[in-house]
Amino acid sequence: MPEIKEKHPSWFKLKIERRQLIKQLPPETAVNVLLACWEYLETCEIPDTLQLLEKIAFSAFFPDMEEAWQRYEQRVNAKRNKSVDIDR
Repeated sequence: MPEIKEKHPSWFKLKIERRQLIKQLPPETAVNVLLACWEYLETCEIPDTLQLLEKIAFSAFFPDMEEAWQRYEQRVNAKRNKSVDIDR
C-alpha cells in the first residue's frame, strides 16, 4: 500500500447518482470500491489491488476524488497566501 500523506482531503462528495452504481454491485465489490476511494484520498494514488469490475466502478468516482484533491489544495493555498495586512 502506498504511504499515507500527512496532509490530505478528509472528505469527498458522494453524489446521489453514484448510489445506483453502488447498489448494483455485489456487496464485497461495493465495499472495495469505497475503500479504494478513501485510499486515493489518503495517498493520491489509485490502489493497484482492484479487480477489473472494481476498477471500472472506481473510474466513476475518480472525477469526485480529483475534485476533492483540487479543492483541498485550493484551501491550503488560500490559507498560505492569506493577506495579513487587511482587516476583515
